[in-house]
Amino acid sequence: MDYIEEILGEKVTRKPWMDISKFPLYIKGLYNIDHATIGKQACLLLMPQSDLGAISAVKKHLSRLKDEWLGPMALELPRLTRQRRQTLLAEKIPFVVPGKQLFLPFMGAVLQEKFDSETLPAAEKLQPSAQMLLFYFIYGKNRPLYLSRISEKFGFSAMTVTRATAQLTTTGFLSVHKDGVQKVLTSELTSQELYEKAKPLLFDPVRKRFYINSDELPNGYFIAGESALSLKSMLGEPNVDVFGTAKAEKFATQTTQLIDSDKQCQVGVWRYDPTVLSGEKCADALSLALSLRSIHDERVEITIDEMLEGVWG
Repeated sequence: MDYIEEILGEKVTRKPWMDISKFPLYIKGLYNIDHATIGKQACLLLMPQSDLGAISAVKKHLSRLKDEWLGPMALELPRLTRQRRQTLLAEKIPFVVPGKQLFLPFMGAVLQEKFDSETLPAAEKLQPSAQMLLFYFIYGKNRPLYLSRISEKFGFSAMTVTRATAQLTTTGFLSVHKDGVQKVLTSELTSQELYEKAKPLLFDPVRKRFYINSDELPNGYFIAGESALSLKSMLGEPNVDVFGTAKAEKFATQTTQLIDSDKQCQVGVWRYDPTVLSGEKCADALSLALSLRSIHDERVEITIDEMLEGVWG
């Protein structure tokens, strides 16, 4: 199944399950059953021959199948409404709706959010790994990106890359294609179009901000906030130096309020390390713009727009 392969990054093989002959006629008349291998995991895929019945009945059918098959099983459905989805999730029954939804907990799979005959739910924010992957793609001027390079670039596991890619392709702004055995991330949008369309899904990468005495600042922290913006533009330096880290640490002088601008600096604890994207000890432009989104200062807003023009150009 191309859909499962695309989402999970695992090769899928399947064939009709011959042992179904052992089951009562009523089960054989309700489902077509395939034996599938996803990567190294064997499972059964049950395709209802008509509309799926009551969940209580489905549970009985699955229980009966367990007499002959001890491995995981999943329903393969042509469509799924929100209410039926919620019921399947509550009962922990795996399922896949090709091209729309997938819930295979035995594979550690993500759940996609596309429904039939209902309004799509509000989009959730991207995961940090997905936001980083999106920005890396944009910095590459939206050129096709081979996903095999991502694990090495960011230190992500193969599963993290798969989940990040799945979340991005679910938006419809990007897609994955194959070049031989390699998977390639592509988009028909320009860098600016992609950023603007994805903006509602993007989050402030800084999850916590506080102040410490400047002499307590550890080595290795990167330049962030308005300090970073001043380095990337003609904007003057802020009254208080701003630094960032992807590590959560506590300091003896830590306060939530600025007490002395001559002795203190601001520290932001980031959800991911933006220096992986920037290649320098300073937050990258796109992450920086998001971290400053709540600052309503015309000078800062104009400077951010000018900085981003350099990304689009």
